[in-house]
Amino acid sequence: MQKQKQGFVQIIVIAVLLVVILSLLGVSLNSLFSNPVLRENFGFLGRWLGILWDNYLSAVFNYFWNIWVSIFWQPFLDTMKGFQNGINPFTPTNP
Repeated sequence: MQKQKQGFVQIIVIAVLLVVILSLLGVSLNSLFSNPVLRENFGFLGRWLGILWDNYLSAVFNYFWNIWVSIFWQPFLDTMKGFQNGINPFTPTNP
């Protein structure tokens, strides 16, 4: 739980520093987010990335993700469960 709190505090500190830096550079967040051209461009970019993900990238990502899970993640979880149960994976089982 302590790690999650530290990560949340770090995100808040980074956000505050980002706002301070933008303010020092003279960027108004209000005018930035109310700019219709900027909203339209980000909307176009979001739609384009959604189409790209849905039609091309998600199948490839899921394929490699399933390989990652079966080769690395599941054995890692099994090893951690063994540690939790007091089994050392580095000692031979047959002496």
